Amino acid sequence: MVADLTEALEALDLAVARAAGVVGDQAVLPFAAVSLNARRRTGFLGATVVIALGGGTGVGKSSLLNALAGSSVAPTGALRPTTDKPLAWIPEHPEPGLVRLLDDLVIVDRVGQSSHPHLAVLDLPDFDSVVGEHRATVERLLPRVDAVLWVVDPEKYNDRTIHADYLRPLAGYQGQFVFALNQIDRLAGGELDQLLADLEQTLWHDGISQPVIFPLSAAPPGSPPSGLDPLLNFLDQKLDAKRVATAKLLEDLRRAGTGLVEVTGLTPGIGLEFDRSWSEASDLTTGVLSGMLAGPQVAAAAERAGVKVARRVGGGPLGRIAAALRRSPVGRALGAGREEDAVQEETRNWEGRAGLERALATLGGLVTELSFQAGGAFGARLRHEFGDQEVQRQVRGVIEGTMANVREPGVPRPVRWWSMAGFLQLLFFLMVIGCGVWIWASPDSFAQGTWPWPLIAAAGVILLSLGVGSLVRRSGRKAGRAIARSYRQAVETELADQLARRIGGPIRTVVRERAELEGALAELAVQVARAERLSG
Repeated sequence: MVADLTEALEALDLAVARAAGVVGDQAVLPFAAVSLNARRRTGFLGATVVIALGGGTGVGKSSLLNALAGSSVAPTGALRPTTDKPLAWIPEHPEPGLVRLLDDLVIVDRVGQSSHPHLAVLDLPDFDSVVGEHRATVERLLPRVDAVLWVVDPEKYNDRTIHADYLRPLAGYQGQFVFALNQIDRLAGGELDQLLADLEQTLWHDGISQPVIFPLSAAPPGSPPSGLDPLLNFLDQKLDAKRVATAKLLEDLRRAGTGLVEVTGLTPGIGLEFDRSWSEASDLTTGVLSGMLAGPQVAAAAERAGVKVARRVGGGPLGRIAAALRRSPVGRALGAGREEDAVQEETRNWEGRAGLERALATLGGLVTELSFQAGGAFGARLRHEFGDQEVQRQVRGVIEGTMANVREPGVPRPVRWWSMAGFLQLLFFLMVIGCGVWIWASPDSFAQGTWPWPLIAAAGVILLSLGVGSLVRRSGRKAGRAIARSYRQAVETELADQLARRIGGPIRTVVRERAELEGALAELAVQVARAERLSG
């Protein structure tokens, strides 16, 4: 198997495209030109010389292929056209690019050979065949091969079809053209020189100024082929020239890869630990910002609101009276108002709280670290796209987006036993009133030497009421903390999503583009080394 440059060119194309996204099209034009020039060259890019046999009906193309092979690989006969479809005589172990070429050209019939491991010959249908598809096949193949060996004979060398329809219009490809004057065994003495001169003159009128012509006889009756050695020597020279051109192209590809590394400032092998760095920075920033938006102030307000709701529900008549006073115009004027208002007010007053500068410093440090690791154009791009002002703008956008998407905390729902506590507080209230009536109605109950039972009963009821009230307030604080904790968890989740979308995602894009360019350059180096190894 010999070298296949197609994959190396594809790797260069990919690397150029990746680099252009970072440094611009102008900076990569010299490297894109390497691939473009290689693809513009006529012929097969691999190290195998691919030559097509072209010619009219009966000129002996198949006989010539059999002579080159030393055996019968192509059918010959008197029935014309003999070659109905293309036949490929190729190395036993063809390079991948040659196989792809034959697949693209839909040449199914293939014969392996080991006598000429760097030569592939395509026997084409007769271009002047009565079958119209044959001409289309020939025209489709011509731009894809290294050379075309036009086979003519003493009778049809001046045929109008080959000159007017093929050689003259395709004279720009004359560097690929080789001519074989076959069947010279049919000429009498002295006729060969005259015929060669006439053929050269005709080709000159076609625009082919220096034609390469090999007189030969591929299948003389009763004799071995003659005149093949000069043709084979010429093909060997063409192979040597192709090896020189291939080596130069490989060197150009290597230099292009080095140039892309230099123009982008990429340091191969230096990866960016983005996932770890971003995870640490995101967690720290999320913690700091969630402390600003849903920190101790919000938790304390939620606890106070929970206590108020619990006292309103489980505080009995006095709790309901106090709640009504807070909600009254007088209470609102004094700054009381509804329980949830105070909590929501705390969630909106984040501007003056500490933490924003720390979050900005954390993200700025991440950008600095990654830009230093990335280096070159990628580092400059990170510093340009994620400067201090842009990071600050994005962080404020993260906060605003979080505040817009997370529902403001409400107040705890009343616990069922709070209503029972409220009923008990009502009973306690009535009992205290009853004790007061008892005291008022029985002044002798405080006489000397007697127990003040009404007062003792009232004190006991009051103590029970205070105990139940304490349990209700403690439960209210717990419910308020649960509301604050749930709100902070929602804020943290939304902050992490907003940070990833606004900052982490765009930075990851730059990091991914750098990794893709590094991968393309590594693939280019691998393919160039592989091509050198296989062609050497």
